[in-house]
Amino acid sequence: MKKKTNSDLIKKFLEHLKNDKEKKLSAQTIKTYDNISNNLPFNILTSQSTIISKLKNTYDNPNTLSLYLNMIILIRRFNDEEHDKLIKFRNSLSDSIKKERKNNLDKMDDTLPNYNKIKEELDNLSGVQYLINYLMMNNGLRNKDLNLKFVKSKPEESDENLIRIKGKTVLLNINDYKTEKSHGEKVLKINDSKFLEELKKLKLTDDDYIIPMKNGDKIKNITTFNDKIKKLTIGNLGQNRLVKIVIKHLLNNKQFDKLEQLGKDRGTSMSVLLTSYNLENGNDQDKKEEE
Repeated sequence: MKKKTNSDLIKKFLEHLKNDKEKKLSAQTIKTYDNISNNLPFNILTSQSTIISKLKNTYDNPNTLSLYLNMIILIRRFNDEEHDKLIKFRNSLSDSIKKERKNNLDKMDDTLPNYNKIKEELDNLSGVQYLINYLMMNNGLRNKDLNLKFVKSKPEESDENLIRIKGKTVLLNINDYKTEKSHGEKVLKINDSKFLEELKKLKLTDDDYIIPMKNGDKIKNITTFNDKIKKLTIGNLGQNRLVKIVIKHLLNNKQFDKLEQLGKDRGTSMSVLLTSYNLENGNDQDKKEEE
């Protein structure tokens, strides 16, 4: 019997998930899995010890190792192959990933401007740039959330992120975002008068994207869209830095209700929010860093 290639294994696995809404993978994840399968220096169904050894010898970055292991474990589980050692190895990477994240965020702290300066700059913005920075600072939205289509009325079904005007309120229906599978559609209500005014100034028609390609179509390439978003953020800070500034400000001022709402709008819990941004040690430490 011919040995199945990694591409064969991936294809069969994805076909199995195709009609399962709960387990359906995003187009980006499918593309990532395809790329991974083409780069693996071993067959996914080979022995666990061989996989661990070759992964260690090929990749140094714990985040990369974890990403590869996630896919390999899923496919081995689907094929009823042992994967207990792989899970144990993946779990052992957790501390390394946290340490690397902490180092990166500590370096980020050295160059972060303070919240008041950023807020002042936000108030002076207009158009799309105001909308993007407002949604990041007030709702903690990620880049992917901001690929918004303007609609006059909400369609019965949509897998896109929508923005519309209802009276003096701007409504956002976020359907395509990082934790959509576990949280479902996010509905955000924006009652900021300037936000409404700047959105109206764009004079968008039904099905227009607020950040389109030159021909008006949706930007589907994630890298291209992320680059455009970063250029629109205040000081080219990017989403991670901008959100971290806001989280630290809310913590330092003990505005825990707003912090909780930020997490809810972002689609994550407060504990995950604080851990992800290395702020789990609380207010005192962060105040000392800013002082």
